[in-house]
Parts: sequence; C-alpha cells; structure tokens
Amino acid sequence: MKGVLAKRVPVWLLLVVATSLALGGTLASLAVWAVRPPAVLEVESESLNTQVINSVSLKEQVVLMSLGIQGIDKKSQHSQFLGVDIPGSDRASFLQYSFTAKLGIEGKDVRISQTGDKKFLISVPRFIFIGRSNEKFELVVEDNGVLSFVTPTIDAVDMATKVLTDDVQATYIASNRELLMTQAQSFYTDIVHSIDPDAVVGFEFAS
Repeated sequence: MKGVLAKRVPVWLLLVVATSLALGGTLASLAVWAVRPPAVLEVESESLNTQVINSVSLKEQVVLMSLGIQGIDKKSQHSQFLGVDIPGSDRASFLQYSFTAKLGIEGKDVRISQTGDKKFLISVPRFIFIGRSNEKFELVVEDNGVLSFVTPTIDAVDMATKVLTDDVQATYIASNRELLMTQAQSFYTDIVHSIDPDAVVGFEFAS
C-alpha cells in the first residue's frame, strides 16, 4: 500500500481530470439554462415593454398637422318697415382672414397594449382641433346703401368669431382624417422603434 501511495501522479493526468470536471460543470450549466433561461432576460424584456408604454403615454396634446387657412367672409343685412325691405338700407362687410389651424389628439387618451412578443397595439382617440396661431383679420370692404344708417352696424369681431365655429372645426378634421391617421402612425411608430427597432406596431382609431 505504501508503495502505491508513494507513486507520484503525473501532472498531465491531473490536468486532464481538472479539465473534464470544469467542462462537465459548464455543460451542466448550459443544460439548466436551456430548460430555464436566467431570470435576468425576462427582467430586461419586461423593462423594455415598460419603456415603450411609458414613452407612448404622453400627457400633453399632440399636434399632428398644421393647416394654413385663409379666406374672405361676407355678411350683409338690411332693415324692414312693416315687413317690407327698405331700399338703400343694405349693409355689407367683407372680412379677410388667415391663420394656422392645429389638429391632433389628446396624448393622455392614447392607449397601448402588448399583443405578443415585440407586438404592440396603439389605440388612438378621436382627432381634435387644438388651436390656431398667426391670426390675421382685416375688414377689407364695406358696401353700405344711402339709407344704411337705419341698419345696425355689422360687428367685425362677431364675424371673426364665426369664422371658426365647431362645425367648421369638424369640417377641417373630417377633410384631413386620412392624413391625420398617417401622421399618428408615423409619430408613434418612430417613438416605439427608437426603443426597440424590431417591434411591430398596430393601430386602431376612434371613429
């Protein structure tokens, strides 16, 4: 027995045994990883989804397009006596106007949901008239009859107010709906792809 123990184990044999043990441990770790991936990958994926959702959920109004509007509005009126028009009592005013109309959506009403791996559905609310800028109103012509003094003066401020009623705003939105949809898709797709270029984005729009 003493003779056996006294024998020296070759160095190369020790290296072979150590390498085999290390390789075996590595293979075992790979086998476990294949069955159950490390939790850290799931955390990264969840974090990515959260970033996408938080980035899309804007709180302020989003201007999707601006329209350059200009035109001339006419208003005329006259007086009557006992139900009969008074000749020469006519008043007519022509108001020239121009402004930039801003159309878009309420960012806080946008909803995003995950529909699959790297797939998102963005629900866009109804389009709205956000406001106007670069306003210019000018009374360019007044056409008054010889007896126009018996007819109330036309209010230019009232004319300017009626240039952009709710019905007119709705007309601007309806006539540009397709372009607004395209702009919304481009705007939110760019946001998502800035975080995950491989994400697939779908859209649904409120009527």
